Amino acid sequence: PVVVVNGSEGEPASRKDRLLLVTRPHLVLDGALVAAARIVSIPHRYVAGEERSLVRLIDGGPAIPSAAPPRPFERGVGGRPTLVQNVETLGHLAQIAAFGAAWFRGVGTEHEPGTRLVTVSGAVANPGVYEMASGTPVTTLLSSVGGAAHDFSAVLVGGYFGSWVSAAHAAAVRLSDADLRPLGAGLGSGVVVFLPAGVCGVVESARVARWFARQTADQCGPCVHGLAAIGGGLAQLARHEADATVTDRLLRWAGDVEGRGACRLPDGAVRFVRTALSVFGDEVRRHRAGTCSATVHEPVLPLGDDRGPT
Repeated sequence: PVVVVNGSEGEPASRKDRLLLVTRPHLVLDGALVAAARIVSIPHRYVAGEERSLVRLIDGGPAIPSAAPPRPFERGVGGRPTLVQNVETLGHLAQIAAFGAAWFRGVGTEHEPGTRLVTVSGAVANPGVYEMASGTPVTTLLSSVGGAAHDFSAVLVGGYFGSWVSAAHAAAVRLSDADLRPLGAGLGSGVVVFLPAGVCGVVESARVARWFARQTADQCGPCVHGLAAIGGGLAQLARHEADATVTDRLLRWAGDVEGRGACRLPDGAVRFVRTALSVFGDEVRRHRAGTCSATVHEPVLPLGDDRGPT
């Protein structure tokens, strides 16, 4: 059997995997129980971190997902059963092996025990990576990072594969999938971005939608053409060039690509765009009318192709 430690961290707003690998590599190695000589560098593309992409790359192929089944745990690297896990999960495994399950369950919730590494950014006093117990209220997270540096209009939870949540809803939920699921959200990669109130959510969402389109592996039609169409439609809206049918068209295209393709990239893009259209509904209407409420025009959300070397 083969264990693959997934430290790709293709999520542009996340820094937790890098933090673990740089400051606590022994936790990851203890959890993985593999030799460091197995390390493989991968291209900095979102889909390169998908488990089947990693297996193909290690086997000498391109870092793009293959059709499933079989899944890597059935037949992966060299045809052998392969476990692919994120570095945070393996770090937790090492701690559980050392201190026991009861110790791990000493924090968190009954169904989501332990802690999570959360990358916090945006309108906060002290952005960074924080270890928080699962189930921590978002309001407690905010106070733990020094409070809000500015007013915020919405919160992106779970990164770009996650969902936009309104500021009002965010104030009432905890960092748990059970709390976030009714809002169509989940903690995902542990990214939480507090969007400053003066920043346009439509413009920021359009930037990410175009980024999603650039991340395609160019092998599945619904992804290649669908994400390009969705990104283009949101870009038109951001530039005040869309008509009154733009929301219906975007939602229809989202339904056309959802659940299709070799990986889950289209599903993540669809979830992000749908929640953006809902949470920023007032701003969508302003843009259709040719106006925008933004007072800050500097980009807030980092993109994978502008964050520099890793």
